[in-house]
Amino acid sequence: MYAIGIDRGGSYTRISIFDTSFTEIKNYTFISDSLENFVKETSNFIQEAKAEKIPCVISCKGAMTKKEIRDFIIQNLSNKINLKAVISDAEGAHRAAFNENDGFLIIIGTGSVLIYKKDGKYLIEGGKNPPEGDPGSGKWIGLKYLKSINKNYDSFNDQIIASYTNEIIKKSIENKDELCLKILNEAFIELSKLIYKALNNFDNINNLKIALIGGLSSNEYFRNGLSNYITQNIKKPKINFFIPEMTIQKASALYAIKLNENNK
Repeated sequence: MYAIGIDRGGSYTRISIFDTSFTEIKNYTFISDSLENFVKETSNFIQEAKAEKIPCVISCKGAMTKKEIRDFIIQNLSNKINLKAVISDAEGAHRAAFNENDGFLIIIGTGSVLIYKKDGKYLIEGGKNPPEGDPGSGKWIGLKYLKSINKNYDSFNDQIIASYTNEIIKKSIENKDELCLKILNEAFIELSKLIYKALNNFDNINNLKIALIGGLSSNEYFRNGLSNYITQNIKKPKINFFIPEMTIQKASALYAIKLNENNK
């Protein structure tokens, strides 16, 4: 069976159409701006591909915490494509990492959030996107840096602010810049707090797999710094980090097939 998986992240939306062997046969990427444009671009691409009847699941940023986002997408796309479900991008990422099994997933990009499962339900820590940014996220790091160097950022959007993490990491590596090293260490502390909070909901975990995804997790220096900090400061349970190989689009498409079969 063919299937469509969509990942509407904070910066970009990625659509993938898979054939029966689960090979990606068509894809489309565009900037994630308004929900209205998301609906327009998505429906146009799927209709041009003549894929309106193919089961589809959308993983969308904010769909777990903001019901109005999920409702808007369902209301405006259900009559145009074969939409099976709208889930959060965090749930989509967790499915990509663990295939419905247990485990912790930390998404670290412009924002940051930890998602995990307990009693079959997906739960999150963080991801509230306060004005100063999710603690430990790219926006949070960028704002701390911009404020420290007294640079005006009033005209910057969240993505531009978060992009300053590249400068911070570069200065940390090349110059051992004290300010940049301090900000990164504070980010590691804040991200580790998400793990502590989630662990409080479990009586006993001996071994824990933690998946890392997002722009910052793909940076080797940041990823190694975070994993080293966490393993040094969280002695129990034993933690193993990994980067998921499956895309959110593919995990969403797999879920679309499952939902379609369950509805038969």
